[in-house]
Amino acid sequence: MTSESSSSSDGTSTAAVGAKLGLSFHHVGVAVRSIEEALQTYAGVFGFEPVSDPIDVEHEHVRVCFVRAGDVLIELVEGVDDESPVRQLLERTGAGTYHICYQVDDLDQAIRELRARRCFPFKRFEVTGQEPRRFAFLLTPDRQLFELCEAPSGEIGA
Repeated sequence: MTSESSSSSDGTSTAAVGAKLGLSFHHVGVAVRSIEEALQTYAGVFGFEPVSDPIDVEHEHVRVCFVRAGDVLIELVEGVDDESPVRQLLERTGAGTYHICYQVDDLDQAIRELRARRCFPFKRFEVTGQEPRRFAFLLTPDRQLFELCEAPSGEIGA
């Protein structure tokens, strides 16, 4: 691989777009049948550190839990009912990588910029924890799923 970046039809380099959006890796989502069973492997066997309790994300029909593997966050994603896309994926393909999430400074700006580059946003939502965070799922032009999460206000540009 080279460090060269390509440019879009408007002449903006892809590296410049990533910098403009504050785009950085946030986590990898892994589809699992059971968070509790997955934790036995991720924490018990691999020694990864659980960094959150399981959280119900009802409107997404999932439960999630994060573990840390060094500098990498892994989101364990369990489908909770038949409406869950995660449960449907597990029935077709089994457990495994579900999505990659990138953090951005401004979710709305990122979606506009990525839509102009033929990415398709199809779901937006907010999760409330210590402070609300906005998220969106998109598909790349070749139909790969990825997620964007907006940086908490104290982390913008960090």
